[in-house]
Amino acid sequence: MAFSPRVIALLGFGEAGSAIARGLTAEGGWRGPSKPGDNAPRRVIAIDTALDRDPRGTALGKVARGLDIAISDGYTEALSEADLVICAVQGEHALSAARSAAPLLKNGAHYLDLCTVSGRMSDEDRAEIEKGAGRYVDVAVMGGFFKQGIKAPMLVAGADAAEAVAWMNANGFVTTLLGPKPGSASSVKMIRSTLVKGIEALGVEALVAAQRQGILDEVLGCLGDADSMGLSGFITMLVQTHVVHAHRRWEEMGLVAQTLRETGVDPLMTEAIEKSHRRTVDAHIAPADGQVPSLEDALKILSEKVIRGR
Repeated sequence: MAFSPRVIALLGFGEAGSAIARGLTAEGGWRGPSKPGDNAPRRVIAIDTALDRDPRGTALGKVARGLDIAISDGYTEALSEADLVICAVQGEHALSAARSAAPLLKNGAHYLDLCTVSGRMSDEDRAEIEKGAGRYVDVAVMGGFFKQGIKAPMLVAGADAAEAVAWMNANGFVTTLLGPKPGSASSVKMIRSTLVKGIEALGVEALVAAQRQGILDEVLGCLGDADSMGLSGFITMLVQTHVVHAHRRWEEMGLVAQTLRETGVDPLMTEAIEKSHRRTVDAHIAPADGQVPSLEDALKILSEKVIRGR
């Protein structure tokens, strides 16, 4: 029988939880008019320790009541009614949420972990849920709920991910199945964040300097090579050519850092780039023939001779 939850519990009713609730309860959404074969009403329960306890919690409580969903400020027996639990608390609280929820879960209930956690943290959450009667599903949210609501794109992984994805995509979510390995969705998000948040930090440093020098439009206008390749193509090209040109780029970043200092900008990110390039220079990996390797070969060289763990 296809997975078809009757009761959904939302752990955490902040931006993510409330956006999902709006999508589930919208006209034509999951909680819409009864369908043939329905033998019980569809219900949503919002569980958040902040509900009605401070100004933010009061506002969230008002949202929940406006959507006509049940609310609770703690992990009560109501959680045991849920066929599907969607956990959307802050990452630092993900493990405690799993520990609190696990003893109350209905046998076979799906536990969708939307928290921003590392792959290892996802494994810890899964271990807690599987100590009880739950079925853990790793979900990584790759977009923003503020603008996209329930249609924020998600990656889903785990042994029970396939049936969760089928249900989610049929009920307003936009998800992609990664496969049966739990933790892989969270790992993709974490590594993607290295790129996205890194670009963000570099953008802050570079564009503040550009604005102070009165050349902001000119700097933005000279990024056509990145635009023409697309972001993934541009990053791939940089990694491949890094093996060949790290020495020249290291020297250039020293001058860039000096330029930023002269502009009154602390070159925090630029100095980190300079240090990273120097690490590659010191590994002496530049090919004698000057040929740019494939991405696979470049990553193999960097992994074996430059990038080491702590």
